[in-house]
Amino acid sequence: MVKISFFLACACLLFPCLLMAAEENPYALQEGDIVFSSSSQGQGKAIMDATGSIYTHCGIVQLMDGQPVVLEAVQPVRLTPLATFISHSDPGTFTAKRLKAALSPEYYQNAKAWAISQVGKNYDDQFRWDDQRMYCSELVWKIYQKAGVQLCDLKKFADYSLEQPEVRKVIEQRYGSISNVPTDENVVAPGDLAASPLLTEAPRR
Repeated sequence: MVKISFFLACACLLFPCLLMAAEENPYALQEGDIVFSSSSQGQGKAIMDATGSIYTHCGIVQLMDGQPVVLEAVQPVRLTPLATFISHSDPGTFTAKRLKAALSPEYYQNAKAWAISQVGKNYDDQFRWDDQRMYCSELVWKIYQKAGVQLCDLKKFADYSLEQPEVRKVIEQRYGSISNVPTDENVVAPGDLAASPLLTEAPRR
């Protein structure tokens, strides 16, 4: 009886979470859609403080056997089940956006081939602009660049709020001190992509 009660209690706790996950994916997704999430965990709070945006992570939708998965630059770059991607986002922050103008088939196939070739690369926790490692918004920006689309202008590190306490903490962990940050390095953040005038919210189901 104790065991049954325990499992019933677990089910009662998990069931609302499952409903929440379903409610957080109201989109009719297609390949190429950009998905955004927000989380204050890990480096998330520092990204929010530096960029002034709620979005801390992004990826791009691919279809596998007709089902959407997310190509994302984590450690390493990989294809992630959509439900897993959503589960890492704070409730109510999962967003999907779509290019307003459709890509030509040729450009799309070139971009897709390059995108898949990035799988397995290490995550770039210093946010460099070379192709040796990848961070999330860099990956998405470059995929669209391969398709002939510049989603937004690139920024420099110096354009962000680097003096915020949470930002300084991450900088010190990864660069040693703020003086070591490559302030002239090209960089793009999830919030920069989300604000692109070339994108619109993906249609809902």
